[in-house]
Amino acid sequence: MSHIFDAHGREQRPLIDKDGVVFAVLAGSPNDPGWPAAMKEIQTAMDHARRELLGTRGREEEHRRGLFPTVACGISYGGGQKEPTASPRLPREKSIAASLLDNHSIQRVAGFGSAAFRLFAPKLHAYYSKTLDALEAHHPRLKRNFKNSVFARITFNLGPRTVTYIHIDQNNLPAGLCAITALGDFDPTLGGHLILWDLGLIIEFPPGATILIPSALLRHSNAAIRPGETRYSLTQYSAGGLFRWVECGFKTKKEFEAGGGTFKLSGGERWAEGMGLFSKWVDLSSSCL
Repeated sequence: MSHIFDAHGREQRPLIDKDGVVFAVLAGSPNDPGWPAAMKEIQTAMDHARRELLGTRGREEEHRRGLFPTVACGISYGGGQKEPTASPRLPREKSIAASLLDNHSIQRVAGFGSAAFRLFAPKLHAYYSKTLDALEAHHPRLKRNFKNSVFARITFNLGPRTVTYIHIDQNNLPAGLCAITALGDFDPTLGGHLILWDLGLIIEFPPGATILIPSALLRHSNAAIRPGETRYSLTQYSAGGLFRWVECGFKTKKEFEAGGGTFKLSGGERWAEGMGLFSKWVDLSSSCL
């Protein structure tokens, strides 16, 4: 394992493969003296949401990502759904989600993650934006979480000790990125690291920082934090099924093919096209000169 030090979380650092492709970004945090206070406000809001949620569910539930409560909000498609839907659906969880989405500091985090996405992967960002715009135009009942973000969905990992198991997010767009923001009171040099198992990387991930990774492709988890410390996180992403739904003319793949529809590209060609939306560092660095 290689250890990437990022103790202050303000430096933006791309992760680049052997072909010069930017496949992940340590986006850090804005150079804003008010950012730590905004993160504390989010932490308070998430503590409140957790208490309300556990009052509804009765206990914490272990899931494949870890042992901590979550609330997922936004547009989803997959897992047997006949069409894209908005969640959550239960009235109490819907109320909790609405309160979190209305939080100005959370909106700032969402916008920062989307802006970092646009800076380091502009073509991929445009693909997300175009798809979300098309979904909203065709399905007026579907509303984006934030005006300043191209991601269709967000999960609030409500802590107070959000430490994930090793996993991939197989429903996310495979050739895509998700934006993860860490929060809490913990020493990032001693715990809470992001571990990218397939690459052998251990990355310091301080509170208030954002990292973008291809979470559907790379196995990832977090290092444990010390007793008495707290950790929360926000994750923005888009399901791969949403892109397929739009490309099939707002139909299921089965309906599209039954109606005589055909894909212009083979599976391998579609994969190559998707990977071509990632940026090369030489192009990004030259455009910034």
